[in-house]
Amino acid sequence: MNADTPQPPPYMPQPPPARVEPPLPDKLDIRALFEALLRSPRGLVARLAEPGSGALLSFLGIAIISMIAFGLVLGSFAMGTQLWAAPLKITVGLLIAGIICYPSLYIFSCLAGSRAGAGQLASTLAGMLALAGLLLLGFAPAVWIFTQATDAFGFMGALGLMPWFVALCFGFRFLETAVGLTGATSRGPVFVWSCIFLMVTLQMTTSLRPILGRDSRFLTDEKKFFVQHWIESADKVLETRESQSQSPR
Repeated sequence: MNADTPQPPPYMPQPPPARVEPPLPDKLDIRALFEALLRSPRGLVARLAEPGSGALLSFLGIAIISMIAFGLVLGSFAMGTQLWAAPLKITVGLLIAGIICYPSLYIFSCLAGSRAGAGQLASTLAGMLALAGLLLLGFAPAVWIFTQATDAFGFMGALGLMPWFVALCFGFRFLETAVGLTGATSRGPVFVWSCIFLMVTLQMTTSLRPILGRDSRFLTDEKKFFVQHWIESADKVLETRESQSQSPR
């Protein structure tokens, strides 16, 4: 080629098109909130940042219904009393965890620089729980398959916790975005609160046991840290397997 021939411009990859969320209706009823949590979370967060959004009760309704459905699935593993006890414990435990952690959420959001009021934060926390509940509702059919296909208690315990971890990851992102839109300039305090909330919910699974197990008692009076309970449960599973493998056939 001639030195005077113009060179073609270098190839520049085009950025992917920005995701366009569908607009939210003027009135956010339960159906609109249900769809907005899944399809327009950022738009919904922006709406919650406006004073007087009035979504608290609707979010709580979505969270409660979702948790009851997921609890029914977990209760079908042991059947019997757990069919009604597991949904009750999971739903009540979640609500108690939210109430316990709400004052610290307000404090940590203020430390992060948020200007959100108490009502806005309550609606945001309820929205986080509702989003987590909807994700658990999506996992419920897959979890139900295993409740009917296996009798392994340790496996079902891990399977019940994994969807909760995934659901909380999305819920925490929703919360972080909502707090950021109210003026927060630091992510650290919200991250610390998220860790606190996660630990509280995990402790609830131990304090309100049995949820998966077959037991004549509705609640246990034995106090245990959830990590200790997990370790002891794993040891019992290993002991059971060893005894079964050593028993004569």
